[in-house]
Amino acid sequence: MNSVKVEDTKLFKKVLGCLAIGAIGDNLGRPVENWHYKDIEARYGRLEDPWAGVKGGDSGFEVGTDDTALGQILCHCYIDKGRPLLVEDYGEYWLKEMNPLKFFFCLRNTYELLKMGYTARVTGIFNIVTGSGLMAINPVGIFNAGDPDRAYVDGVNLASIVQRDLDMFIPGVISAAIAEAFRPGATCDSVIETAIRVAPSKPIITFDKRDPNNLQDTLIQAVEVASKYDDVFSAREGLYEKCLQYAAIDPQEVFALTFGIFKASKGDTKMAVIGGANIGRDADTISSLNGQLCGALNGVDSAPKEWMDGLKKCSGWNKFYETAVKMTELVIARHKQRENRVNEINELL
Repeated sequence: MNSVKVEDTKLFKKVLGCLAIGAIGDNLGRPVENWHYKDIEARYGRLEDPWAGVKGGDSGFEVGTDDTALGQILCHCYIDKGRPLLVEDYGEYWLKEMNPLKFFFCLRNTYELLKMGYTARVTGIFNIVTGSGLMAINPVGIFNAGDPDRAYVDGVNLASIVQRDLDMFIPGVISAAIAEAFRPGATCDSVIETAIRVAPSKPIITFDKRDPNNLQDTLIQAVEVASKYDDVFSAREGLYEKCLQYAAIDPQEVFALTFGIFKASKGDTKMAVIGGANIGRDADTISSLNGQLCGALNGVDSAPKEWMDGLKKCSGWNKFYETAVKMTELVIARHKQRENRVNEINELL
């Protein structure tokens, strides 16, 4: 390993893929956030070019939305601390790096509470549940590559900074799915099976009646619906019929549509990202999450070349790339540390 450059490893290609293709999906779905899929079809036919609305491909690294920006903050926190994170660590980095005006109201509320001196361990209690916890939790899956159970625990913990209950547990499941995607031999189905295994089966605590009323059944239903279709476009009608909860976007819905599209795409990177954008609703997040899952599963080379070429034209690309390198180095160092600890325990057996 010492003679191999980090950027030449399969691990780096997965880390960069998870971050970069997630950012691309974020940008592809951005113009149609909150749209119905039929309105997208009527206006655009099919959205397939993530850079169509970016002049010259150079708008800073603010191509995409708050999803990408928040994920970078979490990466930087991991890189600085070099260990599993406390939610207080994450809060420290919100205050250090976040421009609250670029984020939705619930995230701004958390930021203001942190400024006032509230601990990050309680700030999520004071927020409405919106889905902001799940949209940029992928660094947790990266840090815990190959260890979905620990990723689930860490994802729930860190998401509590901004949300409670429903949108704490969903980020845990997504973190676990991404951690599984890093495992050698992982497949689309093994990622979904891992997500189902860790998803809570207890009833969701909300002020309304839910159907399904727990996250495990929500995921099972979405995957069963998607399994009936041959492609991401034909799956949309069935997923809308079974997975939408409200007129407004809801995290349980985002969770279901994300894994429904992932299943319908059979883990194909291009189709999963395009499917996530063209399903509408919280299109930027659904497309981004599919990019994160597929990037971790298939690596950065699975993205169309023109997608990556557009990303590389952004003025923030060098810093983004450096973050991916450092996250990879962190994962390698952590696994070496764990290997040493296993060897120490073996001496006691």
